[in-house]
Amino acid sequence: MGESSHLLLRPKADYDVEQARNRKRGGIRKWIAVGTIAVILVLLAISGRQQFVHKDLGAPQVDKPSDYGASEAEEKVRVEFFVMSRCPDAVKMEQVFSQVVDSVHSIMDVQLSFIASLDPNATTGAVCKHGEHECRGNIDELCALHHRPNLPSFWRFLGCLNNRVEDIGKDKDLALRCASAAGLDAAAFLACTSQDEGRALFKLSVENALVAGVNTSATVFIDGKKRCVEDAGWRECPGGHQPEDFIRDICAAYKGLAQPPSVCAQYPHVL
Repeated sequence: MGESSHLLLRPKADYDVEQARNRKRGGIRKWIAVGTIAVILVLLAISGRQQFVHKDLGAPQVDKPSDYGASEAEEKVRVEFFVMSRCPDAVKMEQVFSQVVDSVHSIMDVQLSFIASLDPNATTGAVCKHGEHECRGNIDELCALHHRPNLPSFWRFLGCLNNRVEDIGKDKDLALRCASAAGLDAAAFLACTSQDEGRALFKLSVENALVAGVNTSATVFIDGKKRCVEDAGWRECPGGHQPEDFIRDICAAYKGLAQPPSVCAQYPHVL
């Protein structure tokens, strides 16, 4: 006999009790479902908030320069300069590396870490050894590096500035002329140097130098290792300090899949 037949034979009182119980169970299940959905929504909201806060409190979010492909940052050899824009030793090292950039720029990822002291009350967010002009010069160089169309164009900008070291950070027209002559986007460069983007890049740069514990300008690291120091003379350069010495070491450190520059063939023992 089916369930409906049993219901017909049961007393009406029993039937009403059963129906009430069913309605109660249905109501409980409904509230459990609603509560579960509410908990899920709260957890998702908390998770989203945590991600948002983490992003806001992390390093400045900046796009990759235009000479980067999807995975090139991982493939290129990191060459990091710990410098000050108005420092004669930095100028000397950068002049030596102009030949290095010409030869192996396609496998180099250059980073500038400026030596300064962070100060949120300072106009630029930091205090520099050679005064506020140097801090502004540091920002000019960081913005040029970030908005470069390619690494050689940035090095042309750098060489242009270094021809008049005494005016770095002091003559805004000089920086703009150098940017235009080097083939940079002058509008993007100017916006970066005069707005929050430049300050954010500078802050991150100083933090990098502080974390690395480097306080001598000019110091260069290649592939994460201290390679050489120019401080009123070259020192701590076990592999030499000529352009070909740095080219050799960058070729040796390159592990990317793309074909290395032809100059690397001069050093077959490193390929």
